Amino acid sequence: MLFLSRQLQTSRRLLSTWVDTFDKYLMGSEPVVKDKHSKLLAKRGLIYNVEIQDVKPGYLSDYLSNAEKVLPDIHADQKLPVELYGQFHVQMGQLDRVYTIWRHSGGYGDVDKTQIQLAKMMDYQEFVKQQGKLLQKREQQLCYEFAFWPTYDDYFDGGIFEIRSYSLKAGCLYEWANAWSKAVSLREKDAVMGLCSQIGDMYTVHHIWRYMDLEHRKNERDMAWQSGEWANLVIRTVPMIRNLTVNILKPAEYSPLR
Repeated sequence: MLFLSRQLQTSRRLLSTWVDTFDKYLMGSEPVVKDKHSKLLAKRGLIYNVEIQDVKPGYLSDYLSNAEKVLPDIHADQKLPVELYGQFHVQMGQLDRVYTIWRHSGGYGDVDKTQIQLAKMMDYQEFVKQQGKLLQKREQQLCYEFAFWPTYDDYFDGGIFEIRSYSLKAGCLYEWANAWSKAVSLREKDAVMGLCSQIGDMYTVHHIWRYMDLEHRKNERDMAWQSGEWANLVIRTVPMIRNLTVNILKPAEYSPLR
């Protein structure tokens, strides 16, 4: 009986471990690890709410005009634990697409509080309803920010942004982060942020860069590819990619990041 009891306890522990591991695999709740340079792969406490909305052709100006009347007030409201990081529309690529990025400095707790408070704001709910009439499609992702990307504090005015959205194969996030932690260090002056989805379209990574214009983008990328180190690091990550979308973005006039 003692043997059977111990065997049953061992089986339960193994089952619990397997279920926990499988759940993390499905949900993308991968444990925080450090690379060889002891940099955390995710910045603690920060959650980014990335809203991706496809506007009906011909209605982008109306959409942005409506947003300008509401989003800056949400950003300035000290009672809401959220700030507007930036809003951009696609200038080249998937046209009529708008990216709105909100930042929660207090993690998921601030996400919950924001959702509760916005649900009580009737003016905001009416705004969401009216904006919805202008949309073809919308989605939302809650993301971590990779710690190895530099903090972008230079609010450059007059340039363009590029968002490179990667759909990765499951299980390769650590290797991706380790490779890109070295690659980004070679192009820090162009780097804005790197995000990894935790809710929404899973195993999605967004890399955001900024340039003066398209010619500046070409020159910076050509210069990087001339570096054997950059080329080796990027080529190493290619087998991890299922799909890649590249869009050139223009920030809205009211976007804090511009």
